[in-house]
Parts: sequence; C-alpha cells; structure tokens
Amino acid sequence: MQLKNKKNKMSQTQHNCRSCTQKKRCLIHPRSGFTLVELLVAIAIFAVLSALGWKVFDYLIKVKDRNAEHEINLGQLQEAYQQVLRDTVQTVPLTANVNSDIQPALVLQNSTFSFSKTGVTDPLQQGISPDERVEYQYRADEKKVYRLKYRYLNRSGRDQPESSVLLRDVDQFEVVVLNPNENTTWPESAENLTDHVQKQKLPKGIKIKLKVRDIEYEWIFSLLNTDYLEQRQNN
Repeated sequence: MQLKNKKNKMSQTQHNCRSCTQKKRCLIHPRSGFTLVELLVAIAIFAVLSALGWKVFDYLIKVKDRNAEHEINLGQLQEAYQQVLRDTVQTVPLTANVNSDIQPALVLQNSTFSFSKTGVTDPLQQGISPDERVEYQYRADEKKVYRLKYRYLNRSGRDQPESSVLLRDVDQFEVVVLNPNENTTWPESAENLTDHVQKQKLPKGIKIKLKVRDIEYEWIFSLLNTDYLEQRQNN
C-alpha cells in the first residue's frame, strides 16, 4: 500500500511538472502572425494614407507650376511695361512723311496706334537718324501685341518695319488717349488734320487697357506737354 501511494504521488508530481512546463512554454512562446482581418485592416489604412499623401504631393506640384507660370507672366508684363514707358518718355511732336502723306505726331485711329519718338543713338557716327516711328499692333487671332519700328520718319510707304513681340497671351488690348478725358481717336477732329501745328500736338497721356490670361490691367503713361506749340503759333 505504501509503495502504491508513493507511486501515485510520484505520478501526480510528474503530471504536475509536465503541466507547469507546458504552461511555461505557452507563456514563453506565444502565438505569432496576423489574422486575415488584421491584414485587411492594415492594407486599407495604408491605402488611405497613400491616397492622402499623393493628393498632398499633387497639390504641391500644381502650386509650384502655378507659381512658376505666374513669375513668367509677371516678367513678361514688366518687360512690356518698361518698353512702353521708354517709348512714351521719348515721344516727340514730330510729324511723319509717308509717301508725301504727312501723318500726325501721334495717331490713334481704328485701333491703329503709332507715334514719333527720338532717342536713337549713333555712337559710330554713321548718319543714323535720332528719330523713328513706332506702332503697336494687336492681332487677336494670335493673341499677341507687336511692336513695329520704322527707322525713319520720312518713308516711301514700302519700307518694312522691325517687328518684335511686345506681349503674348493677350485676350484684349485697347489704347485710349487722355486729354484729359478719355478718347478713342487722335487727333480729336478731322479739322486738326489740316493744321500743321495741330498735327504736332500730343495728348496729355495714354491709357492701355489689356487682359492677359484672364487678368485685367490698366497702364497710364504721361506724354510731353505740347501746349507751347499753340502759344508759339498765337504769338
């Protein structure tokens, strides 16, 4: 009996030890890996974050492109403004002779805008005239404003001007004279075309209205005061 009891105790002790060992193994080596649901949730979260990240990246690229385009447009406008400013500062009350037709110093008729200017230098003393004729021409089909320059005020009518693009992507372009009120023609009346002094007169200024890439601008430039011409004529 005692031997049986001892064997039973020993077997119970061994069984308990094996149970403890299995529990320890379970604690030391827990079950690893993800379930299918966990993987699907992780993939969904990653997809959402990737989509949001791509939208942010795409937005930043578009902003960068718009800023670069804006800088190009601004540079073009500044160059054109400076060119018109130089032209208007150098505008002079000199008529032009085109095939024996005496044209006023400044003409604004039927969207044609031309004027006489000075300031041409001749460093090599080649006999280049200091005066020239400039015309701004808007071509709506090309959305461009051209600057045409004739090197001489007296021309045969067959002369070819030097052409350059003043502005691109122009949706609207209009020139009005200020004297001081706005007027779409100059000289103001047909009577002024028969008087040489009236042909020499300049308005007080000009205003250029333009629309470039859906943005409207107004440029105002002062011109040389030619009131002294009438005073000289009256004296």
